[in-house]
Amino acid sequence: MPLDEDLATALQLPVGSDDEAASTAIIALLTSAAHDAGPKYSLSEIHHLISKSGCSDLLDPLNSIPLLLSCDDPAAGDLLSLIGECCSAKEVVISVQEAVERLEVSLNVDDDGFEEVEQKVPQQAASSPVIRLSILTGLYAASIPRLKLRKKTAPDTLRPLLTDLENVNVMAGSTASTEEGRALISATASLVKRAAQWVKDTPDAKEEDVLECTKLMKNLLDQNLTAYAHCIRSSVAQRIFEQCFPRLTIKTCVSAGWEEGEKAVLEALDAYTFLGCTYKELTLSLTTATLVVLAYHQTGLPDSNNDLAGILPILISSLQTNSALDECLSILLKFLHRIRASSVSPPPTLSPEVVTPLCTILPTIASAHPDPVVRHQAFRIISSLLTLTQPDLRIQLLADLTGDSQLPQMRVAAVGLVKEAIIESISSTKPNLFASPLFLRVFRPILFRPDPPDLFSGSKELSLGGFQESSEPQRLVECLALYYVLLQRDHQNLTGIRDADVLSSVESSLLEPLRSILAQWMSHPSISGSHMHAIMSLVSLQMGLERVDAAIAQLRSPRT
Repeated sequence: MPLDEDLATALQLPVGSDDEAASTAIIALLTSAAHDAGPKYSLSEIHHLISKSGCSDLLDPLNSIPLLLSCDDPAAGDLLSLIGECCSAKEVVISVQEAVERLEVSLNVDDDGFEEVEQKVPQQAASSPVIRLSILTGLYAASIPRLKLRKKTAPDTLRPLLTDLENVNVMAGSTASTEEGRALISATASLVKRAAQWVKDTPDAKEEDVLECTKLMKNLLDQNLTAYAHCIRSSVAQRIFEQCFPRLTIKTCVSAGWEEGEKAVLEALDAYTFLGCTYKELTLSLTTATLVVLAYHQTGLPDSNNDLAGILPILISSLQTNSALDECLSILLKFLHRIRASSVSPPPTLSPEVVTPLCTILPTIASAHPDPVVRHQAFRIISSLLTLTQPDLRIQLLADLTGDSQLPQMRVAAVGLVKEAIIESISSTKPNLFASPLFLRVFRPILFRPDPPDLFSGSKELSLGGFQESSEPQRLVECLALYYVLLQRDHQNLTGIRDADVLSSVESSLLEPLRSILAQWMSHPSISGSHMHAIMSLVSLQMGLERVDAAIAQLRSPRT
């Protein structure tokens, strides 16, 4: 095709010039636009000229791709798209493969060897490695479907390309921003779908070749989702939480922009489906990608205790490493809600093999995670787990949680979980270990005394400031609330809480020392002029103590 007049003018060539001369001139024009301070033509203008002329095939992929990758100009991306769709597919693939290899080398370079390696590695783009990887993935998606197989089979052609992509995905994953990671997940899904269609359309394609290519592409999707799971950020756990616990949701805490994260994952799931992967195949291997699939797959969710036990190793590992945490919590929320909402009465209990490891790791998240939304999600999951736990194990786990001073926030919150268990047990018509004397044998030494026991009567004078800065005021408020509930609700004295010796024991171990120290602090001259907020912990303790005293007085008053 003869050169367009405008393009020929820009290239300073006669209209009848051959393709080789035109390609060489285009490279010179691109080089000037990419590197010169005041080029005659910008990349955008060059893109317009080439597109209008219909001479996109004159772009030289082997020289143009490395050059354009080094540019931050958006028009460079437009030119790369033209190259991917219109130029020699073989040359595009070769150039992209070389660029991926250079990117891998640059990611491998450490500070000590940087100067030496830099001399051997052509200049890379100024943009981030993940952006470059997205561009290169898109070029593969555009060019691979146009490849003509000759001596090589489809698996032999795809294997080195996809394996290199996998390696760079893993290496670049931790550097990706949210937007970059989402874009790369989408780009990879597009590549897989287009490459899979190419394999299917290959004349005389053998079944074993199709299966091998499918395996290669599934591995790429798995690695991609694993490497960029932290970029999804679709608030999937909070959205599930608000569905499962509408009464606990006053105002939505779902992050803005969550839709783009879910969209990227759904594109990946669509690619899996295009490959023909069944739900069972998707969850056979225990990887982070498995958790992402479980979290977003419409029908994929463990229905039974045994199913959850199957994914428990990767679930626990991810919770411990904070990997795909949003997806992990969403899986647990959906799973537990489905069991509790089932028509089976009473709901089935979970096995200790499932409950114990989860109740070991989740308290740390509920106590120490920097995001209060995540802490709340983890706490409600613990509550749901304990509700579905055998009473003897539930008592043991709650005793551990309420007695563990290493997690002070969880220790305080766990008193509320004990309250949930005791109210549930007392209200039930069936015998339960919580509604028995065992409850006080286990929890009286933990909950109905200060910590340490001589806190208010020790040899060293207790500092009000030190007391208020600790978690003990909050814990004691919760303990007094639990004691009050027991006194009011345990009408049949199933726990023995109303026994005279128990009342006397709690009075001497908790109530009297607390009453005495509060009277001392509240009467101190420095307190009288304090703002209410400054002494709120003391006021809360005083109110809790007064409620308990009133409940005990009512129990001891003669019945009319």
